[in-house]
Amino acid sequence: MGVVTILFAALGFMSPASRGALVTGMLCSYLLLGAAAGYTAVRLWNTIHQGAAPSTNWKSIAWKSSSVFPGIGFAVFTSLNCLLWYNGSTGAVPFLLFLILILLWFFVSVPLTLIGGLIASRVKPIEYPVKTNKISRHVPAAQCSPWLFVGVAGTLPFGTLFIELFFIMSSIWLGRVYYVFGFLLLVLGLLVAVCAEVSVVLTYMGLCVEDWRWWWRAFFASGSVAAYVLGYAVYYLVFDLHSLSGLVSAALYVGYSLLMAGAVMLATGAVGLAASFWFVYYLFSTVKLE
Repeated sequence: MGVVTILFAALGFMSPASRGALVTGMLCSYLLLGAAAGYTAVRLWNTIHQGAAPSTNWKSIAWKSSSVFPGIGFAVFTSLNCLLWYNGSTGAVPFLLFLILILLWFFVSVPLTLIGGLIASRVKPIEYPVKTNKISRHVPAAQCSPWLFVGVAGTLPFGTLFIELFFIMSSIWLGRVYYVFGFLLLVLGLLVAVCAEVSVVLTYMGLCVEDWRWWWRAFFASGSVAAYVLGYAVYYLVFDLHSLSGLVSAALYVGYSLLMAGAVMLATGAVGLAASFWFVYYLFSTVKLE
């Protein structure tokens, strides 16, 4: 969704001065890309289980893909919007528009995700290049916890985006117009590259010490940038957002900052996991078995 929206904005199809166009573009791309989300989730699930799990479980995977993150987002959005309604704020989303968003979620996003999952369930999963042992191999004791490196790894992706993050936060909370979408697209490309490299390096370090449990570390190695984004949101609140006052404004800032950090974690973590998966696949596909 982010890539599609930023790309269209950089090409001039969306006016930076019209925030409604950007929000509409984000919403439409998210709804339509539900098919890609369902296909990717079910294909990955089939690849992990290699057909050993029941074939009907793809419905559960696709349903979770279409409901977990949007459900959390709607829960946060509903809570904050009810708070605005209670205080009589003009910034509250009208009930009719709120109902339309829910209908779009259930009647557009969810069906497209299920369709994508159905297609993926009929596609042959990616086969592993080598056979795996039925008994898990013992992992040697590490001198240092690998999760320490995972936490530190997030500093590198954060270093590529923290300057742009300031302008994005200013555009959201101070009403400033953001124009340099071309540069933002470049920063996004650098962020994806750095996230992939960080996850691949940590995955390789783990394999070198015979630690085969790489998948969650690969996800959080790049996804840990979300913790630094959340920390920057706190820094921005304390030192730059002097106009914020009142409990309602603070609740809005905290709620949307948490939601933004969660979205960043899922996006960057998915990049790291995909990069590490293909690295491990390529690494073992080059092994010559006599």
